[in-house]
Amino acid sequence: MTTLVKSAGGAGVSLWGTLALAATPVAIVATVAAVQQLTSTTAPATAVVNAGPDQTITLPTNQVTLNGQINGVRARWVIRAGAGRVTLASATSAVTIATFSTAGTYKFELQSFDARGRRIGADSVKVFVNAAPRASVWRERILNTDGTINAAEYRFVANNANTAAMIDYQLGPKYADFNHAGEAPPPTLWGPDLTSGQGLWPYGSQPTNNPGEREKCLPPDQQPRSDQEELARGLKGGGWLVGGQTAFVPDDPTDPNYRFGVANTRGADGAYFDTGGLCMRMIAAWNPDWWNRNGIAQPYNSQIRDLVTQRRPDLPLTPVAIARGRANASQISFAAFKDGTIAPMIVGNSAPEFFDGAGIRLPAGMVPMAMAVTPYNEFLVVSVWDTNTVSGKLAFIALRPREMAVGSPAQTPNSRWYWGVAGAWTNRGMKLLGMVDLPFAAPTSVDVSNNLVLGNPRGYGDNDDPARGDLSRQSARDIWSKIKPIYAVGGNQELGIENQQWSQMASSGYAIVASRAENKVSFVDMTPLYKFYRQMYLTDQAHYDRTVDQSLTEPGKWPFTFSAESAQLPKVVSTINVAQPTSVSAGVQASGTFGDRSNYYFEYFQRSPREAWSGVEPERYLARSRAYVASMDGTVRIFNVQGLNLPGSPFAGTVPATPLGTFQAGRNPRFAYVNATATASDDLWLVSRGDRRVTFAWPTGQVQYAFTDSRMIDPVGGAVSINQAGYGGRGAGLAVFSTFISILDFNGKAIATYAVEPRRSARGTPEELYPFRDPNGPVNVLFGSIARFPGRPFIIDMEEII
Repeated sequence: MTTLVKSAGGAGVSLWGTLALAATPVAIVATVAAVQQLTSTTAPATAVVNAGPDQTITLPTNQVTLNGQINGVRARWVIRAGAGRVTLASATSAVTIATFSTAGTYKFELQSFDARGRRIGADSVKVFVNAAPRASVWRERILNTDGTINAAEYRFVANNANTAAMIDYQLGPKYADFNHAGEAPPPTLWGPDLTSGQGLWPYGSQPTNNPGEREKCLPPDQQPRSDQEELARGLKGGGWLVGGQTAFVPDDPTDPNYRFGVANTRGADGAYFDTGGLCMRMIAAWNPDWWNRNGIAQPYNSQIRDLVTQRRPDLPLTPVAIARGRANASQISFAAFKDGTIAPMIVGNSAPEFFDGAGIRLPAGMVPMAMAVTPYNEFLVVSVWDTNTVSGKLAFIALRPREMAVGSPAQTPNSRWYWGVAGAWTNRGMKLLGMVDLPFAAPTSVDVSNNLVLGNPRGYGDNDDPARGDLSRQSARDIWSKIKPIYAVGGNQELGIENQQWSQMASSGYAIVASRAENKVSFVDMTPLYKFYRQMYLTDQAHYDRTVDQSLTEPGKWPFTFSAESAQLPKVVSTINVAQPTSVSAGVQASGTFGDRSNYYFEYFQRSPREAWSGVEPERYLARSRAYVASMDGTVRIFNVQGLNLPGSPFAGTVPATPLGTFQAGRNPRFAYVNATATASDDLWLVSRGDRRVTFAWPTGQVQYAFTDSRMIDPVGGAVSINQAGYGGRGAGLAVFSTFISILDFNGKAIATYAVEPRRSARGTPEELYPFRDPNGPVNVLFGSIARFPGRPFIIDMEEII
């Protein structure tokens, strides 16, 4: 227990405006036995009995742990005073849980008895139960008035992290909690389809006034139902899909489809037709139709449904967090639940070969609150609230994806599944390596990066040749070990290979993690972990042979846990004070749909001299050298992480506390999910709950534009990707594309879709880009649709569906 001063002080309160966080009391599930395992019940020799410190809570938190100690053989708690009904989990245990029904002051007496039943001592303790805050206050509920963590509130939030009230709290203050006096009302944005409600955008080779063009662009209920019908109606063709998962609090937790709290969500789709014409549907979908089959869009995720129905009926739904790799080919994502369960999920028709859906479970009392996957699916990093000790931790989990750029599992049946190596499509295992202690108790956001810049391996078979791709061979290890990740693109004449990007392992990386309540941001150096894996896989046969003896549970078998091999342990290298950090983003570069923004900036805007230490111009690695921290007031700070991500940097192992720069987004902003299918893999998109505003910035910190729309009620997050119809490169009228953002509207219970101008006109506007114009002229944003959702969505991610 955290020691508290015996006083009647209330919980910490911060004022933003005129509306409170609505919260409903939810009972904490706990047992006295579990508490007793963690707390000594024997009093010091100088005291016969100690009832513990006075405590303060604020409703709806309605439970405290009475942490008593006795020197006798039997204990008894007696309620001496109170304002309402109190329930004790056990009146005869020195450590017990008290549950309150009403605000007020309560006094408890702990009595100690000897073996003959004689009372040999007593001590009293008070619990001050504050009334729930008025509807004019938003508060950081886990803090005491002096800024320290309130242990009871901390445990209450963690143990109820999957409820609507606690998710709402974690998302922070809403629009009504801020002062908007004098602001103009938001506009109502124009879109190409303002009538159907389905975001139907016909476009293509036929004239726009040809009725046959629009008749092919169809909502779900008008789609064909068979191949024969598709052919007869002239709708045969090919499509493009992007999708992922959405985490949400269901309106009806008993609904057989929605009760799992995570849906496979198609972000948008497009099609071309053999008979001519194109169609993009700019609307989110979580129910299947003719264009969305094989689980691409459905109100549940099949892996989570099967986990609950077949093995874990006790799994506490809804998930607390979901996460997906932010570079390429991340068809596997992960869902975390408040009991510590972390399970993998598949999107669409990704390769299921050897997929292992078992997942893992963190030790008891460890509650995952946020998580991130390293860019190329090497590791999963989870921020944890340790309710046993009221402390924060980062959990590191090794992943086992399939090696990139191998043609098929049939060609490489069981040998190309490497733990902690850049991989794609599927995942064959998870193993908890260990945890790193954080210098704060309540981490609320986390992100990760490393120093690789890879493309999408779809269609590549460079590593099929065992001499190049089979790391059990010295020839392959020699190639991989000689390629340096700072800027390894194109061919390598010395090594005799045409495309060296597929022969790389990261050599450096980091995690950035923040605590909003504690005003701190920590940087965790993952370079020891990456170096250790390079040593094991890319040096000699003796090291590689140690990776063959594998176990998902034994610490001393590959992949080794931190306790077995401490040399790989990541370490906290810097902690910086930042006022109320709401979200963090680690700079990631990937060769995606448009390439990365850093090299676009190099090509068209700024070229600095080549550096001696890196061998390249600094713009080439711009995003990988930067991390971003968004704060409650809308300030986004840019930090220099070159020393953590780039070997040889003069900043080696350090992060300067002074930001490189700042820019402004709306208040209470959160970074949207961005990957290689977005406007660029290293672009920054922020969704402001406090101002209902979306901001687009480059990794340089240059804001491109921001927008609001009267349709947005409570935007809390989003994901950016690309929609297209036709094969790119065929030319205007034969192919069309548009980048878009899906916005999650938590209390509006909807997913809103907007097309967003990608800022790719340095060489002229791409001819296949959908025209960003409204009736009055050029615009940056086009309204797509509002898809009403049967629940409150709060996290979304996306990937190209294969």
